[in-house]
Amino acid sequence: MILNLEVVERCSKETEETIAVAEAAFINTPISYLKENQSEFIFAQSTQFQDIRIDEMALEFDDAFRLYTALFGLKVQKKHSDAIRRYLKENVKSALGSSSASFSMQEGLWELNVAVDCLEGFNEQLTIQQVYELLYQFVAQLLETIEL
Repeated sequence: MILNLEVVERCSKETEETIAVAEAAFINTPISYLKENQSEFIFAQSTQFQDIRIDEMALEFDDAFRLYTALFGLKVQKKHSDAIRRYLKENVKSALGSSSASFSMQEGLWELNVAVDCLEGFNEQLTIQQVYELLYQFVAQLLETIEL
């Protein structure tokens, strides 16, 4: 599955401001870029994200837990709490800081934080594009288990 990332930005963790809109070739950079540039995170948008009920996704290297982390909002109802938590427990290898899920009443969506390192198929040689595709598949499978 090829994911078309329409917007990819390098952003400052400190200010959350855009450092640069990434050139098209940037998505072919290994994900280890984030470990080498820990003051940055990558923000991406894709119209294909709508298919898996998210708008955008950020990737960063969490220097506290030493893990690559994806942060995104998932637009499903609060009543799916048990299914979401069970899926994370079964599909994200256990590690300190490996995943969290909280429902935001204000936003009306689940705020998910998933350690990409803890997903089957991840390695640091994957490109940024490949990591986003891995996460897309992860969320698509989560939605299948919820059976919306």
